[in-house]
Amino acid sequence: QDEVISAQDALPQKTTLALGDESLIVLNPTEQLRTSVVTLAVDSPDARVVDAATGRPMAVQVSAVWAEPSKVSLSFAAELPPLSLTVYHVIKAPAGSAPRARYVVHRHGDPPTVHSEHFQVSRLQGAEADLPLSLSNKHLRMWSSPETGLLQSGPVRQVQVRFLWYGTRTSGDRSGAYLFLPGGEGPQAYSSSEPPLIRVTRGPIFSDITSCFPHFTHTVRLYHLDGHAGKSMEISNMVDIRSETNKELVMRLVTDVASGNRFYTDLNGFQMQQRRSLEKLPLQANFYPMTSAAFLQDASSRLSLLSAQSQAVASLRPGELELVLDRRLQQDDNRGLGQGVTDNKPTATLYRLLLEDRGGEVGGAAVEHLSLLAHLASLSLSHPPITMVGPGDGQLPKLRPFQALRSSLPCDLHLLNLRTLEDPKVRAEVTSLALLLHRKGFDCSSAPAPPPACSWNGLDEVGLPLDSGFPSVFLVYTCVCVSCSWTWTICSLRCGSARCAAPASRCSGTTTSLTPPTRRRSSAPWRSAHSAWRSPDEAASRKSGSFTIKAI
Repeated sequence: QDEVISAQDALPQKTTLALGDESLIVLNPTEQLRTSVVTLAVDSPDARVVDAATGRPMAVQVSAVWAEPSKVSLSFAAELPPLSLTVYHVIKAPAGSAPRARYVVHRHGDPPTVHSEHFQVSRLQGAEADLPLSLSNKHLRMWSSPETGLLQSGPVRQVQVRFLWYGTRTSGDRSGAYLFLPGGEGPQAYSSSEPPLIRVTRGPIFSDITSCFPHFTHTVRLYHLDGHAGKSMEISNMVDIRSETNKELVMRLVTDVASGNRFYTDLNGFQMQQRRSLEKLPLQANFYPMTSAAFLQDASSRLSLLSAQSQAVASLRPGELELVLDRRLQQDDNRGLGQGVTDNKPTATLYRLLLEDRGGEVGGAAVEHLSLLAHLASLSLSHPPITMVGPGDGQLPKLRPFQALRSSLPCDLHLLNLRTLEDPKVRAEVTSLALLLHRKGFDCSSAPAPPPACSWNGLDEVGLPLDSGFPSVFLVYTCVCVSCSWTWTICSLRCGSARCAAPASRCSGTTTSLTPPTRRRSSAPWRSAHSAWRSPDEAASRKSGSFTIKAI
């Protein structure tokens, strides 16, 4: 395995890979062809990665591990087919041949002294120390403050990152595990007794700016990749507030998006819900849960924040979005727990920030969706590549790559599950499989340019190399688009011949259509458990699309 966890409440740590004949297996758990950055801990800066199947060398970047100088970090851009196991070899490279990251370290008013045996490290001097720090790739350019290293301007739009403290009330009910009751003074700007250490990394695979504060380490990273990975900014935090008392740390994004008092969060990872911030309500009543995404928008632009973890989110002013990173509270709030929130640990959070232009309103539908690009970015956060280290003793058979799909599914389709169907009353050989797909509604006003490698319109045929031992496959097709906005379609497929297409009128074989209950405002359980059903007139502007699943 590539990571180890020393205790049940500890963060995973990368195991150090000794360069040799060991194999690295990378699992792509998604149904999309993707290019992802895979990072390893290795024992030497002279390392390279080759594709085991073709022998082709991969683009790499060697970076420092500042917490453990004896280790180095090796990152490479892995090209991963959909639902695949790809094998790579990490081997010794000629001395000095592996591209290495270059570093600039800076502390405003107190220049640090840093030495590194394997990496070029420089300092900002003179007037250069007062200029904004900048990073760019072929899609984005960003600027950060020279005093704090925090983002102060994004591409085209103004985007700032700030950190704040919330306290609690001094009398009466106070914040605890279940209650959020901030003090009357509201949030206070985060400040530290000394300026943070800022580290700028530049390399061929990624570049980033890291700010080291006493209570958190904040990093903004740009990947030098095509596709959604290169079009969004990765934001990560490592938070540790164990030294504080009755404090709650939040990260606030301040933008020039004219969002008014409205913003959107996802309810359950399936649909987006409009939220309103109301001045007549207490501050805590304007916070909402965010499972995986939130966004602000106006007529010409949208700012989407995609998250790898669930958090509380609010938009207390137009153009602002803030997230609660961690809470440390000393008292019980009399709601049954019997203690405060004092078991804090170092906590990691990960996001992707996506800025998109919009082409105006489309159809005036009340239900909003993420853009296609945002869906792909969210998928990469929820289902990152999984790396495993294979044995190198030569006693096991040679590892070979495996690919479950011959091509990617359409961009707006997500494979939820492929499982066996068994009758508990009959103990016999499994004869059926269930293939569960979720078709995502997406906002057409933000068209990705250039288009992604996957498709989302027309007839797409996808080869499934299913074993002939399973004579039938049942497809459960859940969709929220125009082509079948009011029905589920279940089609019985026969391996080798039949195919299933949506909508129901195009299905061959045994077909059953399940119609949901009558659409009512009060049918919250149905809308939460499944996707948001939309009437045809609400979705009239959406392009209809269909696809074909072919059993091979």
